[in-house]
Amino acid sequence: MNNEFSLTFHGVRGSYPVPGEATRRYGGNTSSLLFEIAGQVVIFDAGTGIIQAGRWLDGRLRSGQAVHVFLTHLHSDHIMGLPFFAPLFNPEVTVVVHCPESGGAESQRALEALFIPPYSPITLRGIKARLDFQPLAASKEVSTLELENGVEVAHIMHDSHPRQGVFILRIACGRRRVVYATDVESPGGFDPVVGGFIAGADLLVHDSQYFERDYFSATDPRAGFGHSTVAMAANNALRSGVKRLFLFHFDPRYSDAMLEEMLTQARQIFPASALAREGERIDIK
Repeated sequence: MNNEFSLTFHGVRGSYPVPGEATRRYGGNTSSLLFEIAGQVVIFDAGTGIIQAGRWLDGRLRSGQAVHVFLTHLHSDHIMGLPFFAPLFNPEVTVVVHCPESGGAESQRALEALFIPPYSPITLRGIKARLDFQPLAASKEVSTLELENGVEVAHIMHDSHPRQGVFILRIACGRRRVVYATDVESPGGFDPVVGGFIAGADLLVHDSQYFERDYFSATDPRAGFGHSTVAMAANNALRSGVKRLFLFHFDPRYSDAMLEEMLTQARQIFPASALAREGERIDIK
């Protein structure tokens, strides 16, 4: 079996895309991660970064292959790239969208609305791939979905992100594990259940939207917005015993130079910290 297990960051920013000179080094697209594992393609979140992921995949996918897209939640910065995802217009592939469900078919209808007027001229008839929506139950208990070739994706609900919570996702194959914890806020650290879900991961991708000075600002505080500070991310990595931490979901107002200041702070707590960089491919050994 193919032993590949790689992660490529295609979107690392939070809230809205910010192209420009000040964000050139680490990227200005919003959240999207591409995993290529044992011949299986899995994407976490569909921010504007998924557009680049789709261009990379276009022409590389096998006839009949399935692409699995897991959404942590439906805030616009995590879904706005979906109508421009190239595999959706390939009649030879299947795109399975795994989305949080709060009741009925609400999530599916919300996502389908991205393709129809007045938001888009594409319409659902313009989608050529086989498109399948699979709801994921919003639960604080761990649920695991088995994909092809021994790839497993587990999720657990974290309720700190306004208003309906967010999934923390874990992807695994054999003994290798990556955890994706975006749009989380945990001033006192994760509770034991979430901590156990993360524990020992080879790599933790963790929300790091704010500096402490902005989070605790006397004039414009960010506490309660559903996002972490760099110290929260580093401390969660330390307590969970992960091997590596990638800071992620950066405040769109922060320049690349500010992110490097953030990295310095993280490494004072958890030395094996890095900044998620758009286009960077990480091989999980």
